[in-house]
Amino acid sequence: MRNIALGLLMVILLSILVEPMVEIANVTREKIVLGAALSNALRASKDRSLRYDNMRSLDAIIDRERFKDYFAEAWSSAIKATLASRTGDTMVFAPDNGKANEYIVTLDFAERTDAVTGQVVAEVKVKAETVYKFKTKYLKWAERAGNDVDYRLVGERKLLLTIRN
Repeated sequence: MRNIALGLLMVILLSILVEPMVEIANVTREKIVLGAALSNALRASKDRSLRYDNMRSLDAIIDRERFKDYFAEAWSSAIKATLASRTGDTMVFAPDNGKANEYIVTLDFAERTDAVTGQVVAEVKVKAETVYKFKTKYLKWAERAGNDVDYRLVGERKLLLTIRN
């Protein structure tokens, strides 16, 4: 009888110790997915949004609305979400499967002239953030209990666009 009680105690203690490690693995996976989705969406939208007329003079000037459209399309495909709202340079995406909270993506555009070449260089900064939705039982309970256990996932990327001859 004592061995059975010790066995049950060991199972309970191991589950308490293993679940946070599983959650850490899930958070790491979500961070990787967020970063990869940002990189892929930037890569997909950068070439298609450059203004062709300015490319002839080797200036990298972005059509901002086209960039936002292409970025939203690529991001929603990569993260499996739909565009819920778009206000200025901020977009909100709602996940299709309900396994995550909504994503808020902020774009920041800047253009400057290179001092050496005299060409226009475009810079796009992207910041995506969401509140992580816990996957394990104990942290879901803690979240429901009202404890402040929110964990924000934030991904940031910077894209510099130049044109070389």
